[in-house]
Amino acid sequence: MKRRKINIIQQPWVGSSYKTTSLDNKKLLVLGESHYCGDCDNCKNYTVKCDFTTWVIRNYLSYKNGENKFARSMNTFTKFTNVFFGKHCNKEIINNFWNAIVFYNYVLKSTKGPRESPTYEMFKNSEPAFFEIIKEYNPDVIIIWGKRLWENLPKNGYWGNNHILNENGRKFYYYYLNPYKNSPFNIV
Repeated sequence: MKRRKINIIQQPWVGSSYKTTSLDNKKLLVLGESHYCGDCDNCKNYTVKCDFTTWVIRNYLSYKNGENKFARSMNTFTKFTNVFFGKHCNKEIINNFWNAIVFYNYVLKSTKGPRESPTYEMFKNSEPAFFEIIKEYNPDVIIIWGKRLWENLPKNGYWGNNHILNENGRKFYYYYLNPYKNSPFNIV
């Protein structure tokens, strides 16, 4: 019987090979901060399920494969992949990477525009869904995309400078989940 996802409103991108392929023998969850799609009615009451994340990544990969038009916002996913691998990534690496991970934006309610910070309340209201995502997809490592998100995540366990991937001054934060020793979260 499939588990009911109670709090997950923004559905995650789940790569087609997530269950069968890993990166460096680890299942990755890449955690973005938030969406911005304006002030749509779907986000106002935290009850309407939304596939915006899946739609965005599907369009991004279609663009990288020459099947879709370029949109400026797509640059952010290419930059992320390049920084993550520490090099310019070709189409094959990009496709393999995004199809081997789960990508989820932490904040449930979208913001009105880019670089608009979610409120403390928006971060706090998103916590239950985050734990459901962890239980559902059981990643080994979570890569946090952005310092503001890192600073607003639940603080269960040790967080310090040794949890930073630094690639030429561009940083990602991360933490390990079970079954690793000293896991910051022991909920799985």
